[in-house]
Amino acid sequence: MAKVERLGSLGNVAAVQEALSQADAYKEMLEREAAARAEAEARHAAEEAQVGTQISALVEAAYLVASADGRYTSSESERLVERVGALTDNKFAADHLAAMANDAQGRASEGIDARARAIAEILPDPELRRATLLVASAVAWLDGGVGQKEGLALQALARAFGFSIDELHKIMGQAHG
Repeated sequence: MAKVERLGSLGNVAAVQEALSQADAYKEMLEREAAARAEAEARHAAEEAQVGTQISALVEAAYLVASADGRYTSSESERLVERVGALTDNKFAADHLAAMANDAQGRASEGIDARARAIAEILPDPELRRATLLVASAVAWLDGGVGQKEGLALQALARAFGFSIDELHKIMGQAHG
């Protein structure tokens, strides 16, 4: 601005106009940079929200299997939080993962088939689905092995995810081994 005032005092209108246009171009550049930064931050926040939603779906699937027998034990809860924490490099705090399981409990009354379809919509990637079945299977193996009701819950998830029963058995074998 000092340059603009000095140029103005000299009476050089063309130089003043050029200095102002350069200042406007600089302002526009800063505005474009700020807009690009805001867009990148919004995109990052949306990606983080999507990851949170997918992790919540994984937790819900494990909860549905763990609670299929009518009880959700503390060892099942601990294993669920431990496995999901390990999968996510502990990106989510244990209490946050436990809260996700509590949220899943509230939706469980919709039934396993309905919830399995909803989880499948959230997890379109086959590898995410496979990881979800692996975690749910690991939780199912607790407390004396996979019972009939837990097995049926795993089968409902496998069907919703588009996996065959043979593929489910392979995943369950991995979880047990």
